[in-house]
Amino acid sequence: MNKSHGIVTVSVLMVLAGADAAAQAYPTRPVRLVVPFPPGGATDTFSRATAAELTKSLGQQVLVENRPGAGTTIGADVVAKSPPDGHTLFFTDLSTHTITTSLYAKLPYHPLRDFAPVAAVNSSPLLLVAHPSVGAKTVRELVTLAKKHPGITLANSGIGTVTHMTAEKFRMRAGIKVTAVSYKGGATPVIATLGGEVATVMATVPASIQHVQRGKLVALGLAAARRSPHLPGIPTIGETIKDVEGAVISGVLAPAGTPRSIIDRLNAGFAKASEAARVKEIFAENAAEALRMSPDELRKAMERDVKAWAEVVEATGVRLN
Repeated sequence: MNKSHGIVTVSVLMVLAGADAAAQAYPTRPVRLVVPFPPGGATDTFSRATAAELTKSLGQQVLVENRPGAGTTIGADVVAKSPPDGHTLFFTDLSTHTITTSLYAKLPYHPLRDFAPVAAVNSSPLLLVAHPSVGAKTVRELVTLAKKHPGITLANSGIGTVTHMTAEKFRMRAGIKVTAVSYKGGATPVIATLGGEVATVMATVPASIQHVQRGKLVALGLAAARRSPHLPGIPTIGETIKDVEGAVISGVLAPAGTPRSIIDRLNAGFAKASEAARVKEIFAENAAEALRMSPDELRKAMERDVKAWAEVVEATGVRLN
């Protein structure tokens, strides 16, 4: 054997052995699950449900840490700059994460290169709702009203989020002029709508459905390709205005360079957590469908979404510095 070749082989084996040892020891301390939204929204709700189950399988506490702001980029930056050892993870809305690469002229990280895909968790469609005082009970009625009275307020969970871009798609496809109002996320825009501060909101189901059920808000339509089996009485926006789809795609990312053995263990852990009875119940309550992807499949899906959302961003003309 060539001497230099033998040295390289030994070095590779030592690296692999070190990675295996790290995976076997992992986790050695509590795991931090960074959520880039305030409490109360879809991503936060799903993160807490799965974190409780993941704690059981990992044998270490999995702690949710809310780091909202700047269209999820604050939380993303924290994770991108964290040690790649599996102890800091990013539980985010992957739709928003893949939007930011086209929306922001400059980011302190790259949404794909600086992260290692871990697991897809679920998909929950967005819901367009209105304050009862608006007087619209359907998407068609809202569009008619907005054409007669341009400038109706339409809230969303922060500039650059999937709620924002889906609201923009709705505005464009419907051919109406609305006044966009952005909040930091979570349940904040829904609370503003409840108080009459804004007329309508493109909301997550967890933040809004309880208020719809109590008659305090009116559900106009789901931003989905088909009606949800969990909310069969609510029509889709597409039944009136075509091509208005948007969903919170909950998923988990780790800092780039995290050992694959740790990523595979986490992928299996999140899949198992999604099968827990209580987690399934929370998913169903919020019209969410569980997703299962390998890390490689998730990477490919994210790459496709980056391209798809880039077209929407370009069409809306929204750009941020």
